[in-house]
Amino acid sequence: MNDEEKIKKEEIEETETEETTKNNKEETKEETEEDIIKQQEETIQQYKDKLQRVHADFENYKKRSEKERLEFVKYANEGLILKVLEAYEDLERALEVEEDKNLREGVELIYKKMTKILEEEGVEPIETEHQKFDPFKHEALMTENNEEYENNEIIQDLQKGYTLNSKVIRYSKVKVCKK
Repeated sequence: MNDEEKIKKEEIEETETEETTKNNKEETKEETEEDIIKQQEETIQQYKDKLQRVHADFENYKKRSEKERLEFVKYANEGLILKVLEAYEDLERALEVEEDKNLREGVELIYKKMTKILEEEGVEPIETEHQKFDPFKHEALMTENNEEYENNEIIQDLQKGYTLNSKVIRYSKVKVCKK
């Protein structure tokens, strides 16, 4: 081989090497761009997942807040109702006196009206007649051994108890049979 052939061969090899390097660079560039795109897609998916979680948390917060608000509104009048109950019971006692018929009729009208208002607000008296003593509804002030009643049966209601929307706001004060 002469020098010219050697030089041509070297030039061909250099050209092939340059083309290979160029191709490798392009492939590396393409691979790098693909990696970058994959990373960006993964990042986008992570942000989407975070957004969905935040949205779900916010929806749960709204539901919980609404439930708490409704619960607050439901029992907001408890203090007022307890004060009204005192006047209501005074009317009950006034009805037990039968001295003046006109006065009694007027008190009965007021009593019926107050009964309706309290019922509309969700106030109900706690039943005690022929009931077993329930510490979640009743407060035992006295006990008595009485043969006419069963053990733990309420003998007498000393002060009425009331519930507001099924929540006890005043316990019934009772006398209970203990044998």
